[in-house]
Amino acid sequence: AKAKAAPTIAWHHGVSSGLPWSGSLGDGTQLPLQGPDWVTWNPVTDSSPNAPKRLYGTEHTIRTIVSVAAAYRATHPDAARIVVGDISREGGGPMDEHVSHQNGLDADIYFPRLDHKLEAPVAHDQIDRRLSQDLVDRFVAAGAQMIFVGYGTGFRGPSGVVIPYAGHDYHLHVRFPPPGG
Repeated sequence: AKAKAAPTIAWHHGVSSGLPWSGSLGDGTQLPLQGPDWVTWNPVTDSSPNAPKRLYGTEHTIRTIVSVAAAYRATHPDAARIVVGDISREGGGPMDEHVSHQNGLDADIYFPRLDHKLEAPVAHDQIDRRLSQDLVDRFVAAGAQMIFVGYGTGFRGPSGVVIPYAGHDYHLHVRFPPPGG
């Protein structure tokens, strides 16, 4: 099978302002709806792709997602592409069911599924635990400030970085440090 060409990304040197739960994003970079190593998922409609307006982040956030996805797939060539959920709205600010995701520094990455389906898991027994821990480890290594995982997932990492948090049983919530932070 011919590899999918990487989509063109219109890079912007965006500005993250304020806090993840009370902030904005100026001139953000949009993650394309899909690429050779990822697809996007809309948690509102439970379908792929996500709405383009929900996929904005700082340049660093988007570059890190793309590079982690590429390295993950290079190591696990038989693994499905990673499934990316919400990042931030264009311009940032409040985003329906999220408390945070307001300043381009948060991204939801769904745990890889054992059945390789390119959709969010909805039960613990659908999650590929080995590949999920690998993704957690890769985002830690890429400099994530915090990664929220569900209490029952058992995923681990450095204390204060990988943090059990309610509502994160089926995805990891990656928070990147503010630029220059």
